Amino acid sequence: MSGWLVVAGVLTGLGCWLLVSELVPAGPSLRAAIDRLDSGCTSDDRISLSAQLGRRLATAGPWLHVPVEDLRLLGQDSAGWLARKVGLGFAGLVGVPALSALLALGGLSLHWTIPAGATIALAAVLFFVPDIRTRASARAKRADFRQALTSYVDLVALERSAGAAPTEALEAASEVGRGWAFERISGALSQARKASAPPWDGLASLAQEIGISELADLAEIAGVAGQEGARILDTLSARAESMRAEALAAAKSQAGARSTTMVLPIALLAGGFLVLLIFPDFYRLFG
Repeated sequence: MSGWLVVAGVLTGLGCWLLVSELVPAGPSLRAAIDRLDSGCTSDDRISLSAQLGRRLATAGPWLHVPVEDLRLLGQDSAGWLARKVGLGFAGLVGVPALSALLALGGLSLHWTIPAGATIALAAVLFFVPDIRTRASARAKRADFRQALTSYVDLVALERSAGAAPTEALEAASEVGRGWAFERISGALSQARKASAPPWDGLASLAQEIGISELADLAEIAGVAGQEGARILDTLSARAESMRAEALAAAKSQAGARSTTMVLPIALLAGGFLVLLIFPDFYRLFG
């Protein structure tokens, strides 16, 4: 019986490790980056098994929601993400019955309602873990991108005040900054330049790809200046100031929410302290 308990403990630890590994944010996918640079590399011998499975699942189950914008922002592959999501749900369906079978072989039998409920609950949790993790990671990435975009707008305004044309201002500002956000902006401008398209079209495409509305506003402002020759220095300065105010308001709101969440642990700690204080009196009174 002890051997079966050891096997059950190993399987439980493996399930906990899978859950923790899914909750930890993953880095950008090299496959997704290569696919963005070279969209023609789609031969079956260069596609991983998870990508093939994900594409088949996307074809067979179009009702499965895939956060495309979030995955593009994080640099992850949609097919691999979908395969991992379904795989985790299947692992939840199989894990509890396997553990129940091992316990039954060890002499410990449970009523069928307990494994059934645990199976449904674990499968549902594991199935939605990638959604929760992706949404949280994308929210943090968008916040970082908006902060970098504020600096980028300031740099574009400085370039325009120095007499640079809209195209030159957008490209020069992207080369000054550092970080992944500036690299994405520079890459979008480079792709637009290679396609003989104006740079604001590249920024608009990037904004639509990753879901950043502020970047679309900048592309629209630059497009008006490039096509109609309008003066946009004051508009850029006002837009940067507005973005800084929005970021400050979001930071204050997040700090207030975190302060509110600290009330519950403090209340529980105070309640436990009161229980320790009054427990001896109640014990003597009713004992």
